[in-house]
Amino acid sequence: MDHHTRKDKPESSYCSTETDCDIAEQRSSGKIVELDEDMNQVVEDLTKQILDLNESRVLEQMFQDCRYRHLLIQTHTWEEKVVRILHVVRCREFTQRNPKTGICQPCRFSLFNIALFDFDKESKVVHGPLFRDIPPFHYERLDTSFNLVSIKVAESDIRYPISIYGTVLARDRNDYRCVYLFKRGRDEPQVITRKNRMLALTGPYRALGGTTDLHVEFDLKIKGEGAADEDFSKGLLVLNAFMNKSGIPYTFSLKSYLSTVDMVCVPVSNALEASIGVNFLNGKSTFTGKIFASTSESDTSKMVLYDSQVDGTKTEFGSDGSVSLSRRILSVRRGEYLLLYFSVRDSYDKFRRLKFVIGNDVDERTCNLGTYRLHVKIIWKGVFRQHGIESKVIGDTKVLW
Repeated sequence: MDHHTRKDKPESSYCSTETDCDIAEQRSSGKIVELDEDMNQVVEDLTKQILDLNESRVLEQMFQDCRYRHLLIQTHTWEEKVVRILHVVRCREFTQRNPKTGICQPCRFSLFNIALFDFDKESKVVHGPLFRDIPPFHYERLDTSFNLVSIKVAESDIRYPISIYGTVLARDRNDYRCVYLFKRGRDEPQVITRKNRMLALTGPYRALGGTTDLHVEFDLKIKGEGAADEDFSKGLLVLNAFMNKSGIPYTFSLKSYLSTVDMVCVPVSNALEASIGVNFLNGKSTFTGKIFASTSESDTSKMVLYDSQVDGTKTEFGSDGSVSLSRRILSVRRGEYLLLYFSVRDSYDKFRRLKFVIGNDVDERTCNLGTYRLHVKIIWKGVFRQHGIESKVIGDTKVLW
């Protein structure tokens, strides 16, 4: 009976007993160790696959969220990746939080790749030819220009008077190099005594050209006691003539740091460059007064060419009686007139006023102004698009030099 019972016992029970014996024998022989190692390796491989999957998902999400993921594209050459990364680094150098608005913005030009761009190099573009040498069928090619009429301190968080120094410069599409409008060192600041006083501009040295992408950079500081200077106005204004009508003045405001600065500019289509020279042929050896300029298209937008009351103004005449104008360049639409306004204190200590209306075909005018003999000379040039941009194409990236 017992034998029958044992024989009818389920096979699994019988095998289990046998397997236990086998396992005991394998353990004594060390084979089970190899089995454990194989299982551990399988677990490690599976774990690694899971981790790699999670890591790949994280990396993929990071890639999608990255603003500079184009730098990882394999089709880019090493040289192109380098200039793209340098461009990002340089842009971050002058991207700052504006404490007045709370917005992070670039305060310098960065239209193209600027990895190797020299920000301090000055423009050397010269307009031309002379207007009288331009064939009439080329008139339609005359470029659009801007007259930067004035820059004034509309608001200041610091009580007046304040001493301002630094730079305001423009970059146009002719070469994107520096064209200074205002440039004063710490040792020669301009003193602003009240609200809405204008900066004493000294530029541009040539007509600004281009219907798009005129960038104006502000970097003005307040001179403090000792070495405690503060940023007064710092930022970037971008002007676009396509949005504006020729001859209409527009005001652009820059709110930053300790101030609000207003810049008034007038777009000029079909522009000619008028370079102005003024000589006094007799009279006193010094000049007390003011000279303004505007155009018949926008006669209320007057630019200050000379003001004897501004600090640093040279009031003595040159050897030929020339006046040291702080500004001498104005853009005038072809067919419109240049308007010059003189307010002069003569030898009898009386103020004399005079207005010149000068057409594009007039190169000089002479007349009497009180005890003075006044001579005005104008050089008219065509404002055409210049191709002075220094750049190199690396891959599909245009890098400014």
